[in-house]
Amino acid sequence: MNIKFLGHSAVELNTDKNILIDPFILNNPLCGQTPDAFTPDAILLTHAHEDHIGDAIEIALRTCCTVYAVAELAGWLASQGVKVHGFNIGGSFLISETKVTAVEAVHSSSAPDGSYGGIACGFIIDYAGQILYHAGDTSQFAGMSLIGSKYKIDAAMLPIGGNYTMDIVDAVRASEMLSPRICIPIHYNTFPIITCDPMDFKRQLADIPINCEIMSPGDEINL
Repeated sequence: MNIKFLGHSAVELNTDKNILIDPFILNNPLCGQTPDAFTPDAILLTHAHEDHIGDAIEIALRTCCTVYAVAELAGWLASQGVKVHGFNIGGSFLISETKVTAVEAVHSSSAPDGSYGGIACGFIIDYAGQILYHAGDTSQFAGMSLIGSKYKIDAAMLPIGGNYTMDIVDAVRASEMLSPRICIPIHYNTFPIITCDPMDFKRQLADIPINCEIMSPGDEINL
């Protein structure tokens, strides 16, 4: 599994398919790419907020790929002409050989026009036994212990910017609950209100110890 960080919470995965997660591209000041640079086989959305839906509609309409989202958000996207696959928390589905399971996230969700977007989620993504946990936007929550005990997580992408999500202190506690091989911080420094120092996160994880990979937009790692 190849993981390419695009800034904020946007990620491009290459398994046996090309998968975009939360493709906030055009208005993402950290990304430096344009939506027409992407031709995914599928798009995963953690929730409906504009900095996560991003350019999903434009990309999906251009490429005819399927957008996977919680049922209420999927219904709204379908009304925009997008091909969708709806699911809910605890549900799993396959994108070719890649298994995706929707897990809990604690966060609100509404579409850019104010429409109800259902509930937020995170994703467990399993390809050939390699497991990525993309937490989406969330606070720390007790269910992270269950996620950590159920899955042997290779990489966990966790928000650290605070205000809208958990901050570094809670993300460190979440990391202890999840016990991943690698933690990758996301959702920070995109806007002034979520500014923080990811090196502080890395230093605190070293005391546990858990490896931390700080990725700049455009960086890639292979699990």
